[in-house]
Amino acid sequence: MLLRILSRWRLLTLLAIIALGGVALRLFSPWRPADPYEARVYELVAPYRFQLARWEVQAVWAEAQERIRVRTVDIESLSARTLVLDYLEVGREIGALKGEVERLVAEDREGNRERVAQLQARLQTLRALQEARRPVVERILAEQVTVVLRELDLGWLGQPLPPVAFQFTEPPYYLILSPRDRIELRLGVHLSPGLSLDTREAIEAQAEAELPNTSALVEGIGGFATWPTMVIDSADIRWVVNTIAHEWVHTYLVAYPLGRKYYDSPDLSAINETVADIAGEEIGRAVLARFYPEQLPPTPTPTPTQVRPTGTPTPTPTPTFDFVREMRITRETVDRLLADGKVEEAEAYMEARRRFFVAHGYYIRKLNQAYFAFHGTYRTGPAAPAEDPIAPRLRALRQQSSSLADFLRTVRGITRLEDLFALVP
Repeated sequence: MLLRILSRWRLLTLLAIIALGGVALRLFSPWRPADPYEARVYELVAPYRFQLARWEVQAVWAEAQERIRVRTVDIESLSARTLVLDYLEVGREIGALKGEVERLVAEDREGNRERVAQLQARLQTLRALQEARRPVVERILAEQVTVVLRELDLGWLGQPLPPVAFQFTEPPYYLILSPRDRIELRLGVHLSPGLSLDTREAIEAQAEAELPNTSALVEGIGGFATWPTMVIDSADIRWVVNTIAHEWVHTYLVAYPLGRKYYDSPDLSAINETVADIAGEEIGRAVLARFYPEQLPPTPTPTPTQVRPTGTPTPTPTPTFDFVREMRITRETVDRLLADGKVEEAEAYMEARRRFFVAHGYYIRKLNQAYFAFHGTYRTGPAAPAEDPIAPRLRALRQQSSSLADFLRTVRGITRLEDLFALVP
């Protein structure tokens, strides 16, 4: 018994060290106002900033308590799998309600706001019902992913590092700022997860009004690579395990040059995110094959709404509508208009296309340069630029690698885009 307690405390010490290192990286890497523009942004959003250090302290303490308190569950058992799937079924109901809220907001019709308030009250009730089962479900999924990481040789001395740890929670919102005359992530700031729609829209309007040449968007995200990582639970098992794995890859990369240089340039951010997409999907598929084989999709390609940033549920598109094709056409056209200096034409075109997507069941609240600057970072998604030197090379590199572990060992040393070109000419 004493040895077991000591072993647990050694693990908790390791977890705390990892978490504190993650806090330091997050605190000192992305948030360093270096010019008047950035200083003004942080001044505008000061009341709404996500308090990362406070969240980390609370999350690490909760993780420590749950690792001691939550009973051990046989992750191979039918009861464990049933508990996970039942929990996520309620989560999918939550996701459907959130999707309905997005639809009502995107349609922007009179009377919709009252219905939105009713749906948000129902969401709060369902969240409270989920809380009792959450710790056990988190532990089951974390252990299942851990088993697969060991089998894929993604660890050290037989253990994945950092340990797999996540919390089902609402991640912070993300304020994305892009120049209007080109698509580029100029600055991103994480905001509190509890912001109302009115507040988010007010932040966007103020940023665009007071900052020169700025397109703004406050977007929800499906996961966040703190430690423990944050994951939403309002999606199906395939999306959830992919996202748990995706966020673990980010925490793994923090110890290496590619992870430490995430914020150094948009190219490195895109490489990092695309590596996490490729690896996360492969790990997630292995988890399904090992523990939920009946949930395996027919192909490894996710649907457009399974792309990690949004975490939105599957919509009800028209049968013949190809979202991926139409979004790629939209991005290519916007890039061309902006390259020709036609900023107003590009913005009018994006609003027309947004309404087009809404009419076909894809409820995008705001489609602008900031939208593409954010979603285009994930180069496996439909919002990526047409001329992309990153995703095809990373896919080719994965095919050339003997294993996923070999692929990650290769890419983790990348410090600039030219390193990727050298690996895959």
